[in-house]
Amino acid sequence: MTLRILTDTAADIPDSLADELGIGLIPLNIHFGDEQLKDRRDITGDNFFQRLASSDVHPTTSQPSPGEFAEAYQSLIDDGADEILFVSIHGNLSGTLDSAKQAIELVNGARIATVDTKRVSLAQGIPAIRAAELANNGGGLDEAIALAEDVIGRTKSLVIADTLEYLKKGGRLTQSQYLLGSMLRVKPILGVVEEPPYVTIATRVRTLKKALETMVNMANEDEIEWASIVHGQGQENAEIVQTLMKPHVGEVPIYEITPVLGVHLGPGTVGLHWTSAKS
Repeated sequence: MTLRILTDTAADIPDSLADELGIGLIPLNIHFGDEQLKDRRDITGDNFFQRLASSDVHPTTSQPSPGEFAEAYQSLIDDGADEILFVSIHGNLSGTLDSAKQAIELVNGARIATVDTKRVSLAQGIPAIRAAELANNGGGLDEAIALAEDVIGRTKSLVIADTLEYLKKGGRLTQSQYLLGSMLRVKPILGVVEEPPYVTIATRVRTLKKALETMVNMANEDEIEWASIVHGQGQENAEIVQTLMKPHVGEVPIYEITPVLGVHLGPGTVGLHWTSAKS
């Protein structure tokens, strides 16, 4: 049996790592008015944020179609896969998982399953990475599902956005959350959770410096097995987080968020993802 792993570009897995591990990446869509762009294919990070700053139209996002998923599955099958696991962005924040499930009925030749990570960015990406490592060592679909679900259960995220305006525009924050998070010039630290409202305000502090320190301290309440830092035009703050994390877990890699997440988070974002060690 040959297992292949597929995920979407919201997982923030760099192309080089995806190529190394044999992970398929299906792009989500970004819309500037009537213009549709494929995430990380037609538009990349710096170009996206430049356009975001200059555009009179706020972009929106959408999931790949079932037909596009069917093509992605078929490509993996043609490449020798007879088992496929799709590791999805949070199923309540995107219709991507629904398209992936619908597409299973459109292809033959492989056993296909999906896992809803209930997470985004590299908190979604790390279960896919671990499943791909398992697949490359001869593991099968059932093992990969169990491993992905175990990693998901131990993986958390915190995010600091420069402004909550983009999350409000994209409908990922309620009006009351937006007002609460924006009042009195506080800096909210956001979390992504499995239950409504899915994006929550984990805590609020007075300054960005304190927010970065608090985010690191919250993560280090756990014994950390793996961690990564992400940013969208926030390299300087990402490096501060990296420095703060180093005494606890050593050098933590820094990655850029994909444009489709930049639509909802805006420039100046920095996030921290980590997987707790098994107890």
